[in-house]
Formats: sequence, structure tokens, C-alpha cells
Amino acid sequence: MHTEAAARPVGHSTARARPRIPISQALAFLGLVIWAVIALFPVYWLVITSFKAATEIRSLPPSFGIQQPTLDNFAFLFAYPVPLPRWLFNSSLVSIGATVGTLLVCAAAAYAFARKRFPARDMLFWSLIASMLIPGWSTLVPSYVWTRILGLHDTYTVLILPAIASPFAVFLIRQFLVTLPSELFDAARVDGASEIGLWWRIAMPLCKPVLAALGMFTFVGTWNDFLWPLVVMNSASMFTIQVGVVTMRNLVQGGGSDYGLVMATAIILSAPPVVAFLAMQKYLVRGLTVGALKG
Repeated sequence: MHTEAAARPVGHSTARARPRIPISQALAFLGLVIWAVIALFPVYWLVITSFKAATEIRSLPPSFGIQQPTLDNFAFLFAYPVPLPRWLFNSSLVSIGATVGTLLVCAAAAYAFARKRFPARDMLFWSLIASMLIPGWSTLVPSYVWTRILGLHDTYTVLILPAIASPFAVFLIRQFLVTLPSELFDAARVDGASEIGLWWRIAMPLCKPVLAALGMFTFVGTWNDFLWPLVVMNSASMFTIQVGVVTMRNLVQGGGSDYGLVMATAIILSAPPVVAFLAMQKYLVRGLTVGALKG
């Protein structure tokens, strides 16, 4: 025991030395923290302003906290004689319908382009890709005329059907499907699976990561759409939330700007996409991880 103690070097510490963080990594971490604070500050300002009274909002110098929190801005939105719950229902129904329809229709088209052979397949696919180069606003008038002739205005169908036709979704799902091994589909055919069974039981489960990403893009894009609902919807009860709140804000504010009301409206508009992202975050992260590990 004494020999062991004598053999130990003087000043030797039994505690494991803590690893030192390089200065470059510390500076990079500090820079990321500063950048995150700058990026999140508008969100913080939006939230606190929505809970402030009008007098506190206009006070100088501005307050970075809430002295007297109030729910008057949110209460006014729901108490004002406009169908705000109906507008929320309209946007939710249209966004969910467009998302589900896009995933089903575009996944079926992508499966046909990726796994089936038929005349002019490549020409049709590249024509579909070329349509992505056409600006969306250039098709506004023809789409308006056709939907008016078909009597679809002031219906949910006129908002859902155009969103389902997504060349980008077909392209993205098709590019994912061509990477899948053909042995999976051949083995299912030997077991007697039909083409619909191959699409639903083999292709769709394997496409969950890309479908989750497309679902998020489609839901957020449809929820935030303003121009098309403004053009094809005439009755106030059929407005989406984007069109409805702008109409209501113009009626309420008059010549001035009620920033508390604006911020409260922004929180209501952004809440569903944020909730949808949090609900689908697991699938999005899994999709990014799978894409990174694929050789």
C-alpha cells in the first residue's frame, strides 16, 4: 500500500480532467445563440403585444415586458359580430381536404410514373415537370373562368381541387419511389398482390417520410393561401380565415391601426400550422435521418 502510494507521481490527481472546449466551438455556439435570439425576437414581440392594452402598446419608450396583461384583443376577435369560428372551420376543412387529396392522388400518379411502363410515360412526366415553370398567377384567370362555368364558386370544392394537382408532389414522391428495390414489389406480386395492393401496402408505408414533408408543405400552403379564396368566395360565411380576418380588420380599424388586434390575429392564424408541425415533427426528423443515411 505504501509502495503504491510512493510510486504515484507527486501532484497527480485521481479526478479525470475535464475536456476543454476549443475557442472556435465556443465562439460558434455563442454566435448561434445570438442569431437565435435575433430570429425569435419578432415572435416574442408578437406574443407580448397581443396581450397588451392599446395605451401600453403606444407608450414610449416601448416596454419589452407586459405590465398589465389583458385578453381584450382575443375577446374582441370572438365577440365581434363576424363568423370567426366558421372561418376557422372553413380553413381547417379546406387545408385538411387538400392535404389528404394531394397525398393520395399525387402518390398514385407518382407510383405509376416510377413503377409502371406505359406509352409516352417519360414524355408525360417531363411535361408535368415543365408545368412547374408556369407562374401560378398566370393561370388565375383561366382557373376562375372554368370554375365559374362549372358552378363551383362559393363551395369548398373550388378551394380543394386546384390544390390537389401538385406537380412538385408527384415529382418528389416519384424520385423517392425509384430508389426502392424492385425485389419488394416482385415478391408481393408472387404472393398475389394487385397493383392497388402494391401501391397501398408497399409503396405508401415506405413513403411515410416524404409524405409527412409534403403534408406539412401542402397544409401550410393551403392555410396561408389568400388570393384564390379571395377571388372565388363571395359570401362571408364561406371565407377562409385569411380572407375573413383581413376583411374584419379593415372594418374595425378604419383609419388607424390596432396593433394589439393585429398581433392577436397573427397568433390565431399561425397556431394551426405550428400545431401541425409539432404533431408531424417525429416523421419529419425520421425522414431527414433516412435521407442522410441512404448511400
